[in-house]
Amino acid sequence: MANSTADMRLSGGHPALDLANTVDSRRGRWGPDFLRSFDDLLVLAERLDLVDQQAAARLRRQAENDAPKAAAALADALTLREAIYRLFLSEDAGEPHLIADLRLVEDWARRGRAHQILAANDAGYAWTLPFDDLHQLVQLFAIKAVDLLMERDRRRAVRECTGNNCGWLFIDHSKSGRRMWCSDASCGSRARIRRFRSRVKGT
Repeated sequence: MANSTADMRLSGGHPALDLANTVDSRRGRWGPDFLRSFDDLLVLAERLDLVDQQAAARLRRQAENDAPKAAAALADALTLREAIYRLFLSEDAGEPHLIADLRLVEDWARRGRAHQILAANDAGYAWTLPFDDLHQLVQLFAIKAVDLLMERDRRRAVRECTGNNCGWLFIDHSKSGRRMWCSDASCGSRARIRRFRSRVKGT
């Protein structure tokens, strides 16, 4: 069982969904929460290749030198996470997005867009954040969420895992478009075991 963002499964298929999945369970029970410090958020961004080593070291030093600001950035990240979760949960349910959640994500993304710079990379050039402020990590996840929302007509659907004590979100890349579990090896396997035990008990 995972204990933090350092060892949680990355099953979402997109950074915004992996942020939403930093709560171990959302069905049947809630928690535990993997985002307990700003460093947990930074570790997730590192695992998703959203920040390089230099940027991560810079942000980590800032967090260590300004604990109140790190705590504020974490609180904003948690609020953003829940808005992202509700937005894409509504997609799976075929319901309209909550305007308040949409505006919150939009606001953080706008702040991030205003600070983006054009930087060279191995593929040429790309927009990126300078990461000279702790809240830019929050802004980055908001930008990723907006990108995912805008790609709705060009990507596969986002689903909610129906596994017991899960509820994680993931992009459904299955051929049928009816995948039920965030991970076949974990939630899928447990579901099959429960069905088998139920059949055995019934006979």
